[in-house]
Amino acid sequence: MWPLLHHEIRFASVDATEVNVTVQLAKDDLKPLPWKADAWWITADRIQTTSLRRLQWSDLQLTGPTTAMLGFTHQLRGGITRIFASDIRSRQGVLVYGAHWRSQDVDFNLHFSSDPFTHDQPPGWRKLERATLHLTFEGSTPAMNLGAAPAPGQQGGTGSNRDGHLSADITLDHGVLVEGGQARWKGMIAAADANGIARREWGEGSVVVRKDDVDGHLSIPATHAADPLASDHLALDMSFASQRMLPVRSSSETLKLLSGSVAGHWHFASLAWLKPLASKKPWLQWDGAGEVDTALHIDHGHLLPGSRLDVPRLDLVANLLGNRFSGAASAKGSVVTGSQGATSVMNMSVRKFVLSPVSSPSQPYLRGAAMQLDLRSSDDLSKFRDTALAHLQFRDAEVPDLQAYNHYLPGKSLFFVAGHGRMSTDLNIDGEGDVSAGRMQMRTQGAQIALGASRLTGNLNMDTQLAVAKRTGHAFDLRHFTLSMDGVQMDGANDPSWWTTITLERGRLDWDRPMQLDAMATMRMKNVSVLLALFAKRSAFPAWIGHIVDDGEAQVTSRIQAGRGEFVMDDLQASNKRIQFLARLRIADGKPDGDVYARWGLLSVGVALANDQRQFHWAHAASWYQAQPALLPPLAGQAAKPRGG
Repeated sequence: MWPLLHHEIRFASVDATEVNVTVQLAKDDLKPLPWKADAWWITADRIQTTSLRRLQWSDLQLTGPTTAMLGFTHQLRGGITRIFASDIRSRQGVLVYGAHWRSQDVDFNLHFSSDPFTHDQPPGWRKLERATLHLTFEGSTPAMNLGAAPAPGQQGGTGSNRDGHLSADITLDHGVLVEGGQARWKGMIAAADANGIARREWGEGSVVVRKDDVDGHLSIPATHAADPLASDHLALDMSFASQRMLPVRSSSETLKLLSGSVAGHWHFASLAWLKPLASKKPWLQWDGAGEVDTALHIDHGHLLPGSRLDVPRLDLVANLLGNRFSGAASAKGSVVTGSQGATSVMNMSVRKFVLSPVSSPSQPYLRGAAMQLDLRSSDDLSKFRDTALAHLQFRDAEVPDLQAYNHYLPGKSLFFVAGHGRMSTDLNIDGEGDVSAGRMQMRTQGAQIALGASRLTGNLNMDTQLAVAKRTGHAFDLRHFTLSMDGVQMDGANDPSWWTTITLERGRLDWDRPMQLDAMATMRMKNVSVLLALFAKRSAFPAWIGHIVDDGEAQVTSRIQAGRGEFVMDDLQASNKRIQFLARLRIADGKPDGDVYARWGLLSVGVALANDQRQFHWAHAASWYQAQPALLPPLAGQAAKPRGG
């Protein structure tokens, strides 16, 4: 009765039979009731069983003849918990981890105890920092497949569940591995020879806890193999400069404690596991079957000169600006030294590639025969993903159908009807997978373009440089953008072929579909015939208008905006020594409207276009035009100005 006076229920000894224990992660943290000093205690000095049939912790399961003894004390309402000296012993048991690993004939002994802790302190897994655990293990292990890729028609089976052997004797004392602890493994590995023919090789590995560090070794085939280079092979020697395992360090802190070397050649059924190594966000992906040949030298988390990584063949995918570059590639990695110190470099050469929308990969934008993607980053492995910068370039790739780019254009107001061309691109890419700067060039022959109800055919050449704009999304400042067209014919017009060169200034481009463009443009053009034809056929104007059309080269300025189903040319002013031509044009959902003013000498006319109806203004045409409102607000930082010349 004495414990009851102290609000304690104590069990001196409990015997249990036919026990099954399952521990799973709960979806919700079941918080205890608020703590009270007089909350009851439950104490079990000794709970024991000689028939623990199954012990499951998440995906790890132990079955077979097992005995267990547990002692603890716990105060209700979130009070203190302490685990007394306890143990679990299994002889000839079976240890299984999910569907991936199975160890048989297991002799397993886990002895553990803990200092007092509460529900919240330490939180979660950090409670192990209050515990002491001593594990001994002896058992057979299955043959394993480390992603080896057999040749077509070959079987890559891993053999029986008793091909290998694992032994361990490790103590973790309050988060620190105790000196002298060790684990040793020897077993069969599914491998492949130089021709990809499946075979099985012996491997061996060990982990030893020393005075100041933890040493690890892995060798496949085993170091005593007759011909260790006859097939896939791997040799790893690493040291971890700390015995403290808990609390768990960040990946950056962990890498800084790592030194050693990795060397080998391995055929993998899939290279997808390399994806997270290349960039912080998964814009760059490696996949497909392939082999990796590597020799890495690491000193406290830094790659040393002489390190290399060669992948002769891989499937590369790069997602940029909502589009996907994909193709067969090869990669070579190295560490180079320069005035700024050591740098990690990965050069990827793509032999054939396709660019297509992520949403519709079967409709390619372009196809190319060669693309180069180079990745540069720190030699510090902890900073590799955060400092990675990429450079992508290709030349003269085929644009099979210009209509594929209509995703970016403003619907029925401006789109490609037909045509093909060639494109060259040079892009700088940051660690987030966003284009930070670049240059794009495209040339086409016989492109057919719809501008509202009008159809133009001609040769088009584009050259633009991009720089990141200071706002979110795929927004860019356009620099040195030029668009030239020559040999242009407008359907239904009898005018000679026409040409123009357009340069955008203070331009802003938002690449997201549909594309949005806002810029000031300066243009040189053969004459104003095409601009006039957007409002009416030449026959609808008085005869003297032909002098404007035929009067020669014109200098033009205009505000241009495209996007959201509209194409707008506002405050357009064209002139030479003898003519003046002013216009504003909005094409919305394929239908044009706007105003135009034309003057030749003393003769002038104004035209208002709306709903396919034209209204001519003969008297006071200049005053009429200047009284019409602007179509667009002024650009940021630009004051509104009156219309007209």
